[in-house]
Amino acid sequence: IDAIGPHTVEVGPWRKRLILFQRCAGGFMIFKGLTYWSGLIGMGDGAGVAFKNEALDAQAATVFFAVIDLVAGVALWLGSTWGAMMWLIAAVLQLFADVVVLAPSGFLVLLTIVETLLVATYVVLRFMVHAESDRRR
Repeated sequence: IDAIGPHTVEVGPWRKRLILFQRCAGGFMIFKGLTYWSGLIGMGDGAGVAFKNEALDAQAATVFFAVIDLVAGVALWLGSTWGAMMWLIAAVLQLFADVVVLAPSGFLVLLTIVETLLVATYVVLRFMVHAESDRRR
């Protein structure tokens, strides 16, 4: 009897790389979300006071990214398609928020640059997986 299970699924090398990459990107997004949470709960030197003194739109953006980055990070870690979509939306909104809403610090700019590079890498990997699946057909 041929049972359905992991041993019946053939996973190509590019798909394996994509899965590993999604785990790494998920870990990065979890770290990024926790960074926002540290500002919300007041970890660090006067971070809670700094949050209270920010403009309302900057506070809203901080809360939004504290939540959305964690959700996208966990979904990426688990390999879900909607997690990748949420991550792409969050990355675009992060770029917009950095330019329009938030007063970007050096660390926030660094995180945004890293996230942009990760998104570009993800897009390339997705194309490679698609090409790999086309070759197998």
